[in-house]
Amino acid sequence: MKILITYFSNTGNTEKIAKSMKDGLLDYDVDLIHAKDVDPTTLSSYDIVFLGSGVYASRVDKSILAMIKKAVPEFPVKLAYFCTHASLKLFQEPFKRITGVIKKHNCEIIGEFDCVGENLGIPLDTQLAMLENLPEDQREKAKKDREKIKGRPNEMDLENAKNFAISLVKNL
Repeated sequence: MKILITYFSNTGNTEKIAKSMKDGLLDYDVDLIHAKDVDPTTLSSYDIVFLGSGVYASRVDKSILAMIKKAVPEFPVKLAYFCTHASLKLFQEPFKRITGVIKKHNCEIIGEFDCVGENLGIPLDTQLAMLENLPEDQREKAKKDREKIKGRPNEMDLENAKNFAISLVKNL
């Protein structure tokens, strides 16, 4: 089984998840490639593609969508999503536009994994200023939430990512 794990990571959080998934799939032929370095015409040569990104303004990075659009019609048969985000619960549908493209090409989405990641892309001063602009009740909740995501993805998150990848591939 040939597997591609490709991702965009602005802060390094999604890259950590991608590497952990690869570590779990040592018994398979796995390529780990940053999305900007993937040749979209090769996607159909993989049995499974794990596609990952940080979530930015409720969307995956535009490079991921661009790669998928350039791949038409060279899609893998099976695709899995993974993402990192700076909220305690993934309320967005960050892969929505990509799903719309790939479903037209008989590509099956076989799983999704999301992970909390500390927001390392916005300077601390800016984050604190943003918190101060919130109404008091929301500000207190946001401060508590911010503490809960500090240092994530952590070892448990990385282990969960690894187990997700292993389970997904073994269940095919």
